[in-house]
Amino acid sequence: MYAQVCFPFFISKTFTYKIPNKLVENLKAGDLVQVKFKNKLCKGFVTQISNKISFKGQLNSIVSIDSTQIPDDLWKTIVWMSNYYVTPIGKITQTTLSWAFKNNIVKKKAMNTDEYNCQSVESINLSDIQKNIYNQIHQFFLKDLKPQFLYGVPGSGKTEIYLKLTDYFLNQKKSCLILIPEIALSSQIFLRFQKYFGDRVLLWHSQATDVYKKNVLKKLKSNNACIIIGARSALFTPLNNLGLIIVDEEHDSSYKETERQPCYNARDLAIIRAKYSNALILLGSATPSLETYYNSIIINKYHLHELNERYGGAQLPKVKIIDMNQNEGILNGQNFFSDHLIKQIDSTLKKDEQILILHNRRGFSSIKVCKDSDDVVKCKNCDVALTFHARLHMLVCHHCHQKYSFDKYTNQDISFLGYGTEQLEIILNELFPTAGIIRMDSDSANSMNKQKNILNKFQNREYNILLGTQMIAKGLDFSNITLVAVLNADLGMLIPDFRSHEKMFQLLYQVIGRSGRSHKIGQAIIQTYQPDNNLIHLVTNYQSKKFYNLHLDSRQSLQYPPFIRLVRLLFQSPNINQCIDSATKIYNILKSDFCDSIIGPLPCPIERLSNKVRYHILIKIKPENLKFILGRLKKIQDKKETLLNKNVKLLIDIDSISVL
Repeated sequence: MYAQVCFPFFISKTFTYKIPNKLVENLKAGDLVQVKFKNKLCKGFVTQISNKISFKGQLNSIVSIDSTQIPDDLWKTIVWMSNYYVTPIGKITQTTLSWAFKNNIVKKKAMNTDEYNCQSVESINLSDIQKNIYNQIHQFFLKDLKPQFLYGVPGSGKTEIYLKLTDYFLNQKKSCLILIPEIALSSQIFLRFQKYFGDRVLLWHSQATDVYKKNVLKKLKSNNACIIIGARSALFTPLNNLGLIIVDEEHDSSYKETERQPCYNARDLAIIRAKYSNALILLGSATPSLETYYNSIIINKYHLHELNERYGGAQLPKVKIIDMNQNEGILNGQNFFSDHLIKQIDSTLKKDEQILILHNRRGFSSIKVCKDSDDVVKCKNCDVALTFHARLHMLVCHHCHQKYSFDKYTNQDISFLGYGTEQLEIILNELFPTAGIIRMDSDSANSMNKQKNILNKFQNREYNILLGTQMIAKGLDFSNITLVAVLNADLGMLIPDFRSHEKMFQLLYQVIGRSGRSHKIGQAIIQTYQPDNNLIHLVTNYQSKKFYNLHLDSRQSLQYPPFIRLVRLLFQSPNINQCIDSATKIYNILKSDFCDSIIGPLPCPIERLSNKVRYHILIKIKPENLKFILGRLKKIQDKKETLLNKNVKLLIDIDSISVL
């Protein structure tokens, strides 16, 4: 008997090994084995077992089956992932199962094993509508394995339903997986679950140490039902006997890998893993992706559950639009805060209530060297403007992270353009010196511990104003926030991407929902230079379905998802001629089959990043033709070393969520 073994490399081929007689009965596809590869003892996964081979040379035998193994449902997901995202299975295992190739011997205690005095989930009182939805979820699950979607307004009590479902499956000796879009959200939801389930709740994310992960893996081997909470990488934890997968804030673009292959979407893969494990899959959001809205409301591909009222009788905040074209409250030559907003901040502080301010641009400001010029100072490696960071006294590229000295510009005729959260923090401290202002963006909160500390301090009322970027717009639940303000709500709507309006709607709707989540009445203020913009009005009136229906009409007329599948081939190279030549080669191979649906090769809207020129080809495919193009792309992937010029990198993105 023989086995095909893949290694964690970006190569298409697998390698053939003999199976020793002693291992024949126990070995199966998906097993992690130890073999000799290039005279070294290495780990690899068995992809196939057969009794015949065409190879005529001498073969090495498998040395042993590794003690670290993965569940069958997870391996089937890995195989599906390799085929669908046109990525060699070895590369898939490198990306998703990196923990399996490490020594998993635990050398020291790294996890808290203390016993918790947990509250009973029975103490959670569901409203009538929550009870009905909870029962419906069970009924639909018994009927079929279709995905289910929980569509609830912000603060409607989705988490309470999550907790009840988790408790049910744990009592059935089934493990549960809770996916969240960002690590920053993990501390709050982790504490909510830990309150009821104690040390059965485990975190898994990219910032966790190897020692911590080893301890988690050890605990999972016990086969006791447990709960994993984490961002997209948590999907690939070796949970045995999986009963429930929840994808919270399923619309969030953080679930999609965009920078390296495989360009997978964890939300979509969660549906696949749930299918292979016969688990309940529940998606949740107040602002679903257009795909999920279409699948659940338009074509009934998913079971739909709607929560149209807030938990505990709380009211949605009243929203006021401020036309910044008419604002006279000008500070330091900049239109930061309207007079109305300043008055409301002051009033809220006097009531000892808290404030959330969203401005989706970090740093201090962009600059231009000559006030009479329109040219901003740009990164040498990227086709984007640099941002001045006052704390660092440096100019920083927010794409490649290159830093440039600011000193050489200090004696020149500098003009600051726009404003970021760093500058706003300074202004807010001048306006409200006793308020206590804390900033949360990827500069001030660039690690999980920093994010946790900021949120804990705000929770404990050490600060009364939380200022930040989109990091603060979702998943946060603070009962004392009664005022939410959005500065320059127009940011993002002019981005040349087919999802820009969808993302902006989601961002605004989500952040407004952070206000008034208890018995206290909340309010929200949106500052905009486009007060008549239809998107702004639909947000402020909570007309999400109207927005989605209008946007679906637009997507259908322009032939974009969810009506077609979008495939993006991204070419990157330091050499523009090599990049264009390689892209043209691939285009010529594909054009005869997709002449009516292929666009390109064209420069990307952001043509240069990290000193690499970027060109792309877009292919719009009807769902029924997707299998055909995957086959064509696999042939290209297998031959790409001969098709691509030197130093040209090809990224194949199936179901692309952006064309930037």
